[in-house]
Amino acid sequence: MRNREFRLLWLSFTMSVAADQIFPVTVTIAALNSGGTASTVGAIFTGRWIALILFALLGGLWADRLPRRTVMTVSLGFQCCVVAVGLRGDAPAPLLAVLVFLVGAAEAFHRPAYQACLSSVLTPEQRPTGVAMGAVSWRIGAIVGPGLGAYVVTVWSPRIGFLAVLAAYLLGLLLLLPLREPPVAAAPRSSAAREIADGLSEVLRRPWVTGVIIAVALQLMLTVAPTQVLLPLVSRDTFGGDAVYGTALALLSVGGLAGGVVSMKWKPGRAGLTGVIGLALYGAVPLALIWPVSPEFLYGCYIVAGLGLEIFAVQWVMNLQREIPPERLARVTSVDWLASSVMMPLGLALTGPVSAMIGRSALLAIGTVGGFTVPLAALFFRGMTRFHSDVAPVAPDGAAEATPTSLKAP
Repeated sequence: MRNREFRLLWLSFTMSVAADQIFPVTVTIAALNSGGTASTVGAIFTGRWIALILFALLGGLWADRLPRRTVMTVSLGFQCCVVAVGLRGDAPAPLLAVLVFLVGAAEAFHRPAYQACLSSVLTPEQRPTGVAMGAVSWRIGAIVGPGLGAYVVTVWSPRIGFLAVLAAYLLGLLLLLPLREPPVAAAPRSSAAREIADGLSEVLRRPWVTGVIIAVALQLMLTVAPTQVLLPLVSRDTFGGDAVYGTALALLSVGGLAGGVVSMKWKPGRAGLTGVIGLALYGAVPLALIWPVSPEFLYGCYIVAGLGLEIFAVQWVMNLQREIPPERLARVTSVDWLASSVMMPLGLALTGPVSAMIGRSALLAIGTVGGFTVPLAALFFRGMTRFHSDVAPVAPDGAAEATPTSLKAP
């Protein structure tokens, strides 16, 4: 926290996380107040995934072309303008869908720029703690944000909820203004298609990066998406209400919060093996939904899953920052985002029909097997156990330099 630039960036990110958590609650209640149904709400939030799919690669491209602070500032400013439309009150469902789409589009630019800027403002020694602090901010927001948003909107109105979101985005923007981003060596500019291809090449040249992106995307589709859809049904059918549903999600974030705190100090010798095992722990969630013997058992599995997910996430982001050239980091991050943004909604869409076809237990059994085996199978990718590969960086003229990445200064 003595690092001024990180402090500003982290506080700005914390404000944007708060806004991101309050915004969907506000939109949901606004949609229901205007006569919408659960299907209406689902259709509205599909727009976020569509926006991420459409703009993820472009977001990474421009975050590498422009100063990252500029990209984040413009994105937050755009989100302020979008959310301000909600202050008019009584927004119809089509307008809410447009707002969600536009906020998601800005998010596709903001997040890659944040990850790349985070790497540039931290020294190599500070990165583990800095990345973990970002994870802690996210988890605290996931715990507090929905409850706070529901309270604000219920006690007052959706208009006040939109005002709270606007204030958080605006404060995040203001915190970025005095930030002095360290200069990043600019690569020669070429066409957008070529620069996006360069980002993809950075992924493909490192088998462990490719393996992680594939494993996460498959786990989102096979395991995470079905459990998100089926948890509320299990909560009602087995435990007679929605309390277990809400508590389990909160405890997932509590486990993630613990994982972030642990990652501030823990530096495992085999970062990749540790991260992959953490990712595989999510397989406990569909297993608990197949045999929901008690709420306590279900809660314990969600805590363990959250702990593992955050340990994986910190190791993944930290080692990605170390391995990828700074001038291409945002594009690589956007590739990861794109893969996730495609597979998660696909899994959500398929869960209902597949569950009706083969049964809830069979689908959860597939999710359990996939949750455990898909991440562990990624260990066969070269460099996976250490999240490291000896890859020569690409020189400005396109030729590979002779010095391996591992011998260069971070």
